[in-house]
Amino acid sequence: MTFKKFFLLIISIILGLIVFVFVFQRIGLENVIRVFVDFSWWHFLTLLFSVGLILFIFIKKWKIIARPFNYKTKWRRLFVAFLGCQTISFITPVMYLGGEGFKALLLKENDQEKSFLKTFSLIVIDRLAEGCALLIFFLLGGIALFFYGFFLVGLIMTFLSLLILVAIFLGIKATSFFIFIIKILGFGKILKDKEKAKEEINTIEKFLINHKKLFIYDIVFSFVALVLSSLQIYLITLFLGKEINLLEVYFIKVATMIAGVFPTPGSIGGFEGAVALSFSLLALPVQIGLALVLVVRGLQFVEVGLGTILIFPYLTKTIFPKFFQNKNKS
Repeated sequence: MTFKKFFLLIISIILGLIVFVFVFQRIGLENVIRVFVDFSWWHFLTLLFSVGLILFIFIKKWKIIARPFNYKTKWRRLFVAFLGCQTISFITPVMYLGGEGFKALLLKENDQEKSFLKTFSLIVIDRLAEGCALLIFFLLGGIALFFYGFFLVGLIMTFLSLLILVAIFLGIKATSFFIFIIKILGFGKILKDKEKAKEEINTIEKFLINHKKLFIYDIVFSFVALVLSSLQIYLITLFLGKEINLLEVYFIKVATMIAGVFPTPGSIGGFEGAVALSFSLLALPVQIGLALVLVVRGLQFVEVGLGTILIFPYLTKTIFPKFFQNKNKS
């Protein structure tokens, strides 16, 4: 990490913490704590189970698309790889994407017969399926908003989602499209080696042509994971004593997903602000929204804590030695 990137990271963390403190100070932490009167450990364990279920779905859909490559990686190894990926993605300035390189490297190390490029090709395919599922999620939400009376917002969301979905399925035949996806995932360095880039893109194209059914399965599983993560919002607010409707759940979910690109580790500040704003716009008690934030942060703390414990031995035995070895050679 360069000094410039490190400096920007520190600034982003400070800004995120300022927003975090401002939001809770504005509402009053004591008002938020009072909301937890009926919240119990059983509620938290139920939510923790839902987190594990979503992780199980992520692993299952990976195993589905990995069938043509004859991957035989054990569930335990995949669990460590995916939880490690989520852990690293959480602590990097931009959530969702930061841990993909670690996942590719770990899965490659766990299955030495498979090259890093082919492993990463599967990750690109998986991410592409997740992107399609997200657009379908937005598309259905836009239709729902339209029929609930939010005509303009619903129409815009429906049109844009449908337009991007069509563009993706048309772009699958274009090499430039995959180059764009690879750059988004932070693997632009691969493209410098034209032979490797060509090999990876060919692997992806062949999979999408010959295994359309598996790709659709991946999209379906990704969509189910999105629905389950939305259900978490409903359950948390219900456990906190406030029942909200599906449209409100959808609105809050979309707001928190947008906050995921807030350039701080764990989207600290952005997530809190998005929840507070969405609850305020929906005329819901903001203190319940901030109590929801504390519950989500608690779940993330458990998930990231477990992920750190699981990947630390691997980092010290394989990644760190190779990193310092390459540094010394250079």
